[in-house]
Amino acid sequence: MIKLIVLPFTIAAALLLSVVESRAGELEFSGFARAVAGQLDTKKATYEGYDDSISFSEKSLIALQADYTYSSSFSASAQLLLHTDDDRESGIEWLYLTYAPSESFQINVGRLRTPFLKYSDVIDVGFAYPWINAPQQLYSSYLFSQYEGGNARLRRSFGNVVVDFEAYYGKYEDELASSGVNVDVAVDNMFGGVIEVNYGGLQLRTATINAPKVKTTIDEIAPFLQGLRAAGFDSIAEQFDINDRAGSFLLGASYDTLSWYVSGEWMKVSSDIDVLANLESFYVSYGYYLDEVLLHLTYASSRQSLNTIDNVIPVGVSPELDQLYFAVEQLNSFFPTDDLDTWTLGARWDVKTNIALKAELSILNGKEGRTSFYEVKDNAFDRNATLYQVAVEWIF
Repeated sequence: MIKLIVLPFTIAAALLLSVVESRAGELEFSGFARAVAGQLDTKKATYEGYDDSISFSEKSLIALQADYTYSSSFSASAQLLLHTDDDRESGIEWLYLTYAPSESFQINVGRLRTPFLKYSDVIDVGFAYPWINAPQQLYSSYLFSQYEGGNARLRRSFGNVVVDFEAYYGKYEDELASSGVNVDVAVDNMFGGVIEVNYGGLQLRTATINAPKVKTTIDEIAPFLQGLRAAGFDSIAEQFDINDRAGSFLLGASYDTLSWYVSGEWMKVSSDIDVLANLESFYVSYGYYLDEVLLHLTYASSRQSLNTIDNVIPVGVSPELDQLYFAVEQLNSFFPTDDLDTWTLGARWDVKTNIALKAELSILNGKEGRTSFYEVKDNAFDRNATLYQVAVEWIF
């Protein structure tokens, strides 16, 4: 699988190098790659795609980025990414124009990463953060990872304090997969902002995402909703209609002494959509540097409150109503309830300035009766497992 990924990029890089030589100083290329192996210690479930066999196909990827400078104020950037995860499409990850009239102000327009969590912009660049897997309670759950639109960034200094402001607006469209069901999601007027304060090794951060109306299409349940309406249960059908407001709020803090660091983020996702859960999650991480080796320990937790639908369909009146009743019960159980506590112990060794080796052990403590980020194969599974991972991170 890795060879299939590397080969087209090797060919593309060779072709593009000739362009770079002829237009030196205007067009620059960079890239990153990661090879990740992982294994879960149970046959009863999968977690983030991992099962009880060793797999390289969940988090491994390679990307090539091109940056073209038109002038001192205008530039363009594009990133092509190939990913081994079956639930994620490969292709153009971002493509945008930048106008930067000064070092303290810039505007970006195009396809962009949503700047919500601390590592949202670089979540694919494993070299940029200590973990192999950033805490899944936040980084696999936050809303609308990318958008098409624009943002404005402003930096101001007040003595030794540096403050960054960012505001963004755009639309989001994607196809998400959950339990083998495809969900088309669209948001036309997404907006939000970020404020980040830096003072020495201290960083404070707050961010928001707001989606006034989230529109979804789930082809698999459309006939079922039509059946509910035809039987006169419009109120139940409307509660399964995902077409309302959703948003998220973040607080983060970190302190780095260059000998050790402590960091954390807290996130709350709220929604007016009946069947979606309100989510609160956080992590706290501590790391200690031993020359080129970093040892780190992270605790992460998430809690979801799910609004279950009141199933008022009578049972025993007719086979047709019985069928609708049990279909509502099954659909209620489809929506995830990701309550999970995780302890992650890891090490990172910077072999070279652009290559890092990582190893991690994550103890996953979920709750029985909840999905807890698992795809459960055996109902006897108690939602407790251990994930082992190793990785090579490379930037070039």
